[in-house]
Amino acid sequence: MTTFDIALKDFADAVRSRALWVAIAIFLAFMALTQFIVISIVENPNPELATRFLEGPATEVVLPIVGLVVGYQAIVGERETGSIRFLLGLPHSRLDVVIGKFLGRFAVLSVAVLSGFLVAVGIIVAMLGVPPVVPIVTYVLIVLLSTAAIVSIAIGISAVVDTRGRAISVVVGGYIFATMLWSYVVDGVYYAVNGDFPGADPPTWIGVLDHLNPLTAMSTSANVLLPEASQISITVTDDGVTAAQTGQAPTGTADAPVYEPLFLAIVLVLWTVLPLAVGYIRFRDSDLS
Repeated sequence: MTTFDIALKDFADAVRSRALWVAIAIFLAFMALTQFIVISIVENPNPELATRFLEGPATEVVLPIVGLVVGYQAIVGERETGSIRFLLGLPHSRLDVVIGKFLGRFAVLSVAVLSGFLVAVGIIVAMLGVPPVVPIVTYVLIVLLSTAAIVSIAIGISAVVDTRGRAISVVVGGYIFATMLWSYVVDGVYYAVNGDFPGADPPTWIGVLDHLNPLTAMSTSANVLLPEASQISITVTDDGVTAAQTGQAPTGTADAPVYEPLFLAIVLVLWTVLPLAVGYIRFRDSDLS
């Protein structure tokens, strides 16, 4: 029961954060803006096309940043202020603290994610008609799994380090590595094994290694689960910007493990469980005096 108590308290504390509300507002704005742009510039858009653009800057960029910001201070912040000793003086174990913090922060971000998708889908329904429901629901579930993984990574970092400065450094470094350097590391592994860089048709194990990145797994899930996006030809003239659908764009849903929803879900579940486990073990053995 104490885990639930900590989660409720953490949820309430996070909700009172002005910075969090600003971040959530940015996420909602990007979700809505993406749909308005698609509807405004594409000639004769349909609900399926708009559904494909539920993946966009909000989920690809804003959500990971917000998730890391929401979680990185959860435990280390209380360690620096000394309030962690008071919290542990109550009938709470260190495992209660780690799991409770994760559940509270995940709940806050889940509300933001669901609100963003409801806003976007509401715009599609109001302006274009009813979109396909099953792909949307499945994709939202994957995004929630991705949210859990991102929050778990942040909580794990917060549990391992002992100062906010170190937490910020690890979070920023981890984000840069995941978004900019991961693919280079994968290429380096391939080069070490084969003495060359992967070509246009790399082996399956390279794709698996690449998709161990949780952000890549979330991005690929959109290609797998959402309707195929038509190629959009954008024309800029003196009269403005117009766009038209010109054909089907390949989504890469080939017969490979990385394009199986189950594989992507397993990757995200592992990224949810492992950082919490590592963070708890390190936090359990930490001297808080």
